[in-house]
Amino acid sequence: GAGAAVAWEDAGGGLVLQSQQSTSTGRTISTSTSFASAGVTDTITCASTSSKVLILISAQFGVDSNNAAVTNVTAKFQLTNNHSGISETSLVEAVFQHNRPEDSGMDMIFQNNCSMAYIDSPSTTNELTYTLNQAVGAATDSMETIQGGSGACDKTIILIELSE
Repeated sequence: GAGAAVAWEDAGGGLVLQSQQSTSTGRTISTSTSFASAGVTDTITCASTSSKVLILISAQFGVDSNNAAVTNVTAKFQLTNNHSGISETSLVEAVFQHNRPEDSGMDMIFQNNCSMAYIDSPSTTNELTYTLNQAVGAATDSMETIQGGSGACDKTIILIELSE
Protein backbone atom coordinates (compact mmCIF):
# COMPACT_ATOMS: atom_id res chain seq x y z
CA GLY A 1 0.00 0.00 0.00
CA ALA A 2 0.86 3.63 -0.33
CA GLY A 3 2.41 5.50 2.61
CA ALA A 4 0.61 8.31 4.40
CA ALA A 5 0.99 11.81 2.96
CA VAL A 6 3.37 14.05 4.91
CA ALA A 7 2.36 17.67 5.46
CA TRP A 8 5.03 20.39 5.25
CA GLU A 9 4.61 21.20 8.93
CA ASP A 10 5.56 17.59 9.76
CA ALA A 11 8.97 18.15 8.18
CA GLY A 12 10.35 19.78 11.33
CA GLY A 13 10.31 23.51 10.67
CA GLY A 14 12.55 25.73 8.59
CA LEU A 15 9.61 27.50 7.02
CA VAL A 16 9.82 31.19 6.14
CA LEU A 17 7.43 33.07 8.43
CA GLN A 18 8.19 36.58 7.16
CA SER A 19 10.76 38.44 5.12
CA GLN A 20 11.56 42.07 4.55
CA GLN A 21 14.16 44.29 2.94
CA SER A 22 15.42 47.76 3.76
CA THR A 23 17.58 49.81 1.40
CA SER A 24 19.46 52.84 2.64
CA THR A 25 19.65 55.99 0.56
CA GLY A 26 22.75 57.82 1.77
CA ARG A 27 26.50 57.68 2.23
CA THR A 28 27.84 57.01 5.72
CA ILE A 29 31.33 58.39 6.32
CA SER A 30 33.65 57.16 9.07
CA THR A 31 37.08 58.22 10.29
CA SER A 32 36.78 56.44 13.65
CA THR A 33 38.47 53.24 14.76
CA SER A 34 35.40 52.56 16.95
CA PHE A 35 32.30 50.94 15.48
CA ALA A 36 29.33 53.16 14.56
CA SER A 37 26.34 52.58 12.26
CA ALA A 38 27.06 52.21 8.53
CA GLY A 39 23.49 53.30 7.76
CA VAL A 40 22.29 49.73 7.22
CA THR A 41 19.61 48.76 9.75
CA ASP A 42 16.18 47.15 10.01
CA THR A 43 13.83 45.75 12.63
CA ILE A 44 11.81 42.55 12.87
CA THR A 45 9.52 41.03 15.50
CA CYS A 46 9.61 37.23 15.62
CA ALA A 47 6.43 35.22 16.06
CA SER A 48 8.08 32.81 18.51
CA THR A 49 11.06 32.65 20.85
CA SER A 50 12.22 29.56 18.94
CA SER A 51 12.38 31.41 15.60
CA LYS A 52 15.67 32.08 13.87
CA VAL A 53 16.49 35.18 11.81
CA LEU A 54 18.52 34.97 8.61
CA ILE A 55 20.28 38.30 7.98
CA LEU A 56 21.63 39.08 4.50
CA ILE A 57 23.61 42.28 3.95
CA SER A 58 25.17 43.89 0.90
CA ALA A 59 26.97 47.23 1.29
CA GLN A 60 29.40 48.74 -1.21
CA PHE A 61 32.20 50.74 0.47
CA GLY A 62 35.40 52.65 -0.23
CA VAL A 63 38.44 53.32 1.99
CA ASP A 64 41.13 55.99 1.54
CA SER A 65 44.54 56.23 3.25
CA ASN A 66 44.48 60.03 2.81
CA ASN A 67 48.15 60.04 1.75
CA ALA A 68 49.31 58.84 5.19
CA ALA A 69 52.65 57.05 5.43
CA VAL A 70 51.08 53.63 6.05
CA THR A 71 51.33 50.20 4.42
CA ASN A 72 47.62 49.36 4.44
CA VAL A 73 44.09 50.68 4.70
CA THR A 74 41.44 48.71 6.57
CA ALA A 75 37.65 48.63 6.67
CA LYS A 76 35.94 46.82 9.55
CA PHE A 77 32.29 45.80 9.72
CA GLN A 78 30.23 44.41 12.59
CA LEU A 79 26.69 42.98 12.54
CA THR A 80 24.79 43.54 15.78
CA ASN A 81 21.36 42.90 17.21
CA ASN A 82 19.55 44.81 19.93
CA HIS A 83 16.18 44.77 21.66
CA SER A 84 14.69 46.43 24.71
CA GLY A 85 15.89 43.71 27.07
CA ILE A 86 19.59 43.76 26.14
CA SER A 87 22.31 46.09 24.93
CA GLU A 88 23.72 46.01 21.40
CA THR A 89 25.38 42.63 20.87
CA SER A 90 28.02 41.85 18.25
CA LEU A 91 27.09 38.78 16.18
CA VAL A 92 29.85 38.65 13.55
CA GLU A 93 32.61 40.88 12.20
CA ALA A 94 34.42 41.19 8.86
CA VAL A 95 37.67 42.94 7.92
CA PHE A 96 38.77 44.12 4.47
CA GLN A 97 42.30 45.36 3.88
CA HIS A 98 44.41 46.69 1.03
CA ASN A 99 48.20 46.44 1.43
CA ARG A 100 51.12 48.17 -0.27
CA PRO A 101 54.77 47.27 0.42
CA GLU A 102 55.93 50.82 1.13
CA ASP A 103 54.86 53.65 3.39
CA SER A 104 55.92 56.63 1.27
CA GLY A 105 52.65 58.46 1.70
CA MET A 106 51.21 57.22 -1.59
CA ASP A 107 47.43 57.53 -1.60
CA MET A 108 45.71 54.16 -1.36
CA ILE A 109 42.03 53.89 -2.18
CA PHE A 110 40.12 50.65 -2.56
CA GLN A 111 36.50 49.71 -3.00
CA ASN A 112 34.77 46.46 -2.18
CA ASN A 113 31.42 45.04 -1.14
CA CYS A 114 30.67 43.86 2.39
CA SER A 115 28.40 40.84 2.04
CA MET A 116 27.22 39.04 5.15
CA ALA A 117 24.94 36.09 5.78
CA TYR A 118 24.23 35.14 9.39
CA ILE A 119 21.58 33.07 11.19
CA ASP A 120 20.67 34.49 14.60
CA SER A 121 18.79 32.68 17.38
CA PRO A 122 17.48 35.69 19.31
CA SER A 123 15.13 33.79 21.71
CA THR A 124 12.74 36.74 22.01
CA THR A 125 9.48 38.10 20.64
CA ASN A 126 10.60 41.68 21.37
CA GLU A 127 11.22 43.90 18.35
CA LEU A 128 14.81 43.26 17.19
CA THR A 129 17.04 45.79 15.49
CA TYR A 130 19.84 44.51 13.26
CA THR A 131 22.57 47.01 12.38
CA LEU A 132 25.73 46.96 10.28
CA ASN A 133 28.44 49.02 11.98
CA GLN A 134 31.67 50.26 10.39
CA ALA A 135 35.11 51.43 11.53
CA VAL A 136 38.48 52.17 9.97
CA GLY A 137 41.69 50.38 10.93
CA ALA A 138 43.80 53.50 11.51
CA ALA A 139 42.88 57.03 12.56
CA THR A 140 44.41 58.34 9.30
CA ASP A 141 41.97 56.30 7.16
CA SER A 142 38.55 57.41 6.03
CA MET A 143 35.77 55.30 4.57
CA GLU A 144 32.29 55.64 3.25
CA THR A 145 29.65 53.01 2.89
CA ILE A 146 28.07 54.01 -0.35
CA GLN A 147 24.63 54.48 -1.80
CA GLY A 148 25.08 55.00 -5.50
CA GLY A 149 21.97 57.03 -6.29
CA SER A 150 21.15 54.86 -9.32
CA GLY A 151 20.31 51.76 -7.30
CA ALA A 152 23.55 50.12 -8.44
CA CYS A 153 25.39 50.48 -5.12
CA ASP A 154 22.58 50.57 -2.59
CA LYS A 155 23.12 49.38 0.97
CA THR A 156 20.65 46.58 1.63
CA ILE A 157 19.65 44.41 4.58
CA ILE A 158 17.22 41.51 4.27
CA LEU A 159 15.69 39.88 7.37
CA ILE A 160 14.00 36.49 7.08
CA GLU A 161 12.26 34.84 10.05
CA LEU A 162 12.50 31.05 9.97
CA SER A 163 10.51 28.63 12.11
CA GLU A 164 12.49 26.27 14.30
